[in-house]
Amino acid sequence: MSIITVAYNSSHILRDFVRRLELDRHQDCELIIVDSGSDDVGLTKEIARDADITLLVSDENIGYGRGSNLGAAEAKGRWLVFVNPDVSVSCEQLLALVSIAEANNLDCVGPRVAGLDGNVKRTWGRTITPPWRRRNRGYVEAGSLILAETISGCCMALPASRFRSLGGFDVDFFMFCEEMDLHRRLRESGGRTAIALEVEVHTPGGASSLGVTDRWRSVERMVGHTRYVFKHFSYIEGLIAIMANLSRILVEPRFVARKVSLRQYLAGIRRSF
Repeated sequence: MSIITVAYNSSHILRDFVRRLELDRHQDCELIIVDSGSDDVGLTKEIARDADITLLVSDENIGYGRGSNLGAAEAKGRWLVFVNPDVSVSCEQLLALVSIAEANNLDCVGPRVAGLDGNVKRTWGRTITPPWRRRNRGYVEAGSLILAETISGCCMALPASRFRSLGGFDVDFFMFCEEMDLHRRLRESGGRTAIALEVEVHTPGGASSLGVTDRWRSVERMVGHTRYVFKHFSYIEGLIAIMANLSRILVEPRFVARKVSLRQYLAGIRRSF
């Protein structure tokens, strides 16, 4: 099993992330860290050297999907597990996920995710669908599994052969919606994605990178959403998504730095096409 994590200014949490994995107890697990143009790459190199784990370094911030693909290209395991560095999880838990997937013929599986307060987060559901199109709930409960159209990409496992047959993550998605796009392509090829309720991990969410604000994340999420609509729906629907997002930036309080947010959104749209 190969564990892949993409780091961007994440040295403040990486050492604890590596420690919790307990790699020394599981010789069949490898960890690959991909540093995506971090300012603190020197500390990340030190952590990787001390733990004797593989570190791939990019000179620029290449985004989650491209970084994950780089890690997957170096991976030797039959299963790939993509985990954000702010997720508290052990190799034992990840191996349990793989066992559940193999026993239930799943092509992608993630754990139940809880916050640091113990409250379970909703990390499953339907993929993005314009409101005027037919929608369904996007998931079905099946005992200890929740079969879903998409799950959170903060922690998920796929067979390496399946991931590679899909071409990995679409690198035109920089930060958000790349896992949703992957799950859609997986489903269209006959695959099944699920949450395994028997395995629970914890994360504060949004703590992987220092210096990244909620406003920045909100804008990048809009960029990913727009890219997804253009890719999987019509050009007109994509234009409607752009207009709707621009309107939100102009009126919603969280985008109080409106000029900065507008520039970021428009730059992200240009970058994605």
